[in-house]
Formats: sequence, structure tokens, C-alpha cells
Amino acid sequence: MLEHFCECYSDLSGLILCPVLGSIIPLFIPNSRIRPIRLIGLCASLITFLYPPVPRIQFDPSTAKSQFVESLRWLPYENINFYLGIDGISLFFVILTTFLIPICISVGWSGMRSYGKEYITASLIREFLMIAVFRMLDPLLFYVLPESVLIPMLCGAEHLLFAGIKLFLCRGLVQ
Repeated sequence: MLEHFCECYSDLSGLILCPVLGSIIPLFIPNSRIRPIRLIGLCASLITFLYPPVPRIQFDPSTAKSQFVESLRWLPYENINFYLGIDGISLFFVILTTFLIPICISVGWSGMRSYGKEYITASLIREFLMIAVFRMLDPLLFYVLPESVLIPMLCGAEHLLFAGIKLFLCRGLVQ
């Protein structure tokens, strides 16, 4: 299975893996060292933004087909594949997502005193999930991933009622 993954791996898969790796590293740093946590989060988000110049340059806007398609058999007995690709509008949204997350981390820079590790981890996981949503071509995973983007938003709520109100407002704005 590893050989099959290496055959279908392209540079665009690294775009999804970069925020994941950036969200794991701060978990091993103590909360008292907030400066390295902030720098790691900002660097991971900036690397993710600067990562995809190849799809921007090699993307063919004259076709409506998905490009840079990757497929990995995930659950073969259920015919569920990890099927990724990108088209014109999803390319725009991926670039927009990778542009906005470093700005969001920079805006919250001064407020990261007590929950900096959680803020950075939630921001990078949210970036990973949003990029995965825009790249996903499998219908089942495309249905699951947009709902999972809401999970990092609810992690910081101290009260369940407040979390429910946030979820209700977010779902109302999306629909």
C-alpha cells in the first residue's frame, strides 16, 4: 500500500500535510514558552501559503476538469477512496485559505497568553480541514469534512450553551 501511495503522491499533497505537521509540533512545547509556539504556527501557515506555486503556474484554466488528481484506495471493501483534485474555483479558495490563516494568527498574536498552544493548533487544524474540503473529490469525505471544520471552533468554548449558540450562528450563516 505504501508503494501505491508513493506513486500517487504529488506536491499538492504536501499542502494538506504542512498544517498538520505544524499543529503537532507545538504540542511538545510547554505552555510557558509561548513565543516559539507562536513562531512555529506562523511559520507553518506561511510555508503553507508559499507552498503551492506549482499548481498556480501549471493550472490550465481552459478546462473544467479537475487537475492534479490523486487517488488512494482507503476502504476498498466499501469503495471509498481518498480522491483529491483541484479545479478553478477550488484553486481560488485554497489560495484564499492559505492567505487568510497567517493573517488570523497574526491578528491573535497579542491575545495568545494563556491558550496560545490551543489557538495555534486549532488554527492550523482548521486550515488543514478547509484545504481538504476544497481538494476533496470523494462524495462521502466531501460531506464529512465541511462539518469537521466546525470542531476547532467549538474547542475553545467554556460553556456548552455558548458553544451551541456559536454553532447555530455559524450554520445559519453558511446555509
